[in-house]
Amino acid sequence: MNEWARRMKCLVDEALDRALPLESAPPEALHRAMRYAVFPGGKRVRPLLALAAALATGRRRCAAGGGFDGGDEAIVRRAMPCAIAVELVHSYSLIHDDLPAMDDDDFRRGRPTVHRAFGEALAILAGDALLPLAFEVLSGEEARRLMGFEAAASAVGELARASGSLGMAGGQAIDIVAAKRMNRPEAGDGGGNGARLHEVERLADLKTGAIIRAAVRCGAIAAGARPDELDALTRYGELFGRAFQVFDDLDDVADDGVQTFPHAMGVAGARQYGERLLAEAEEALSLFTTSEAAELHALARALGGGVA
Repeated sequence: MNEWARRMKCLVDEALDRALPLESAPPEALHRAMRYAVFPGGKRVRPLLALAAALATGRRRCAAGGGFDGGDEAIVRRAMPCAIAVELVHSYSLIHDDLPAMDDDDFRRGRPTVHRAFGEALAILAGDALLPLAFEVLSGEEARRLMGFEAAASAVGELARASGSLGMAGGQAIDIVAAKRMNRPEAGDGGGNGARLHEVERLADLKTGAIIRAAVRCGAIAAGARPDELDALTRYGELFGRAFQVFDDLDDVADDGVQTFPHAMGVAGARQYGERLLAEAEEALSLFTTSEAAELHALARALGGGVA
């Protein structure tokens, strides 16, 4: 993580701290569970993508003479509600993914998962509370003041679609159904070395990619992206999101799930595919100068194992 990413992560953490209810506020147990799920976070990749997309768009506006007073700092402040909302949705999804009815995981980031630390009922409620909080942040008075009413409303729509049955929740449902099918004694291997690639791609694009795509689009919308800019950044987000899942699968090749890229393509093939996706993601940024989209380039290279 480079210096920019570390600095932005600190700003994101501070904003998340302000957005979340205090642990001392009743119901205390629920608020402790919510904060436990959000802090300490991971690398905050989704918020960083939202802020980086906003910077690329905002800098381009500045170069055209229609920029923001305050430069990069003003752009980041304007897009921060998007970054916070995306991370709250992500945190909610991790709580529910870890539940016994889903992935049944006992640990995340070296700590007991929320349902192990607080019980299943409070874990479910913590996830249920984080999801609407994300939309409260994104549609609230501060977001409307910073982004404008139209941009805030558009961002709400983006994140809602990415979270629902045609996005993240739908991807999780596909994953569950596929896992049940593969566990049946009469089931085969799903066709050709574990799973057909297009099925794995579809799963990745929904379960993982939809929120990443929304993070990029929301950040761009916050900074007033024009249609051509939004199209370019959307393509970047789609390619980055799929690549993110490829490399996530490669980090856990011991997983016996069949709906993974290494299982469908082999480890070497999956790594080459991930690298190609990231190269195409960077190519999608050709509308922007290197300095305008510097952070988006750096995030792509970091995901592929380069130095960001």
